[in-house]
Amino acid sequence: MITVIMLAYNERDMVERAVENFRMFHDVDISLIILDNGSTDGLSKWASEQTDLTYIFMDEGFVNWGKAVNMAKQELKINTDLLIVEAGYMLMPNGLLRMQDILHREESAGAVGGECNRKESYEQVAGMAGEEEAAKGRRTIGLHHGAILWKKEAMDELGKFEEVVESWSLAAEDYCIRMIKADRQLITCDNAFFWNSRSSDMCSHEKIWEKHFLENKWGMHYFNKNYNKNTVSSIDAGPDDEIAVLEIGCDLGATILEIKNRYPNAKIYGTEINAGAAAIAAHFAEVEINNIEDRNLPFNKKMFDYIIFGDVLEHLHDPLATLIYCKDFLKEEGSVIANIPNVMHISVIEELLKGNFTYEETGLLDKTHIHLFTYNEIVRMFWEAGYDICQMGYVGHCISDRQKKIIDHLLSIENTAERFMYEAFQYIIKAKKGEHDD
Repeated sequence: MITVIMLAYNERDMVERAVENFRMFHDVDISLIILDNGSTDGLSKWASEQTDLTYIFMDEGFVNWGKAVNMAKQELKINTDLLIVEAGYMLMPNGLLRMQDILHREESAGAVGGECNRKESYEQVAGMAGEEEAAKGRRTIGLHHGAILWKKEAMDELGKFEEVVESWSLAAEDYCIRMIKADRQLITCDNAFFWNSRSSDMCSHEKIWEKHFLENKWGMHYFNKNYNKNTVSSIDAGPDDEIAVLEIGCDLGATILEIKNRYPNAKIYGTEINAGAAAIAAHFAEVEINNIEDRNLPFNKKMFDYIIFGDVLEHLHDPLATLIYCKDFLKEEGSVIANIPNVMHISVIEELLKGNFTYEETGLLDKTHIHLFTYNEIVRMFWEAGYDICQMGYVGHCISDRQKKIIDHLLSIENTAERFMYEAFQYIIKAKKGEHDD
């Protein structure tokens, strides 16, 4: 038995569709509850006519979602695994069964989420999820808040959801962090699908206030839950190889955790200057609180097959010296993998033509960037550090028609540059110790 709490607030049409969806596609026994946080759209009249669900109405008006869920759990004395799903999330065939299978396959599992795809149609995703196959899971450091299956025993350990933040997304994010710190695994079921028909979560001022609350609580400026796909795909080891991977500035550890998912025999290590982030990553990797520019890595020389710099080098005072220093920790055939933003991207050039070079909270002109790089400067830096670049690709970004015309004009003025140098948003570099290294 799984208890399903569906969160609703002035979304009657979505709730009706979602309830009918669960009626059709639940593949395990469920107890369905609608938690109505003070809706004024007539949902209560429709819900009162339903005989196969429980309806809870917060008659004192809207309360923070964490508090509302805590109240519902206490009032109904819920004593099962709990799927908390936001109205607008449609369950695909076999999804709930697969999530439950993974939740109880792993003793240390705390919660399981599915894949959410808003771009594909319901029929397309349903067809994918309808295929008969075993549940497939991978560890993660964050789950999509729209549909999470929480294990009863883990919730008993952690207790109540955070009641200070208004949005459910941040209450769930906070609970996920607490799960990791309690050594409970978060797992994404890769073949359990939800279709999200919602358009947005919360307004910008709510996001800012609540984000600051979590920053103060956990000591982190931001919560990077997503691994870098380009970094992970740059590793060319066999699936059973025993590789050693070090990430400099590993943050919460999303990338090295995904490497462990793909290479189960890998030994993963990280360094991180932020103690709050390092404390989370340390629950699944060997992580040191360390400033790489102090040049005091506590590891053996020639220890690593891969050393990763994911959006780190641009934040350093002397990235060249750091690359030189890290060579000693690479095996002879080891590789450095780096992601570096490109200040020559046309979006920066376009603003320069207007006289603007404005630093921002994130992006190419992140105010914490100390060094700015172009393609030529990256190549020069790696060469001077004694590396041979064996792969160098780039990630693009949306470019407007006006920006394309600007690129055309720039290329007509100076033909030593190439078009990709204006189109690249970020470069992905893989380099080995060079033969020219002294």
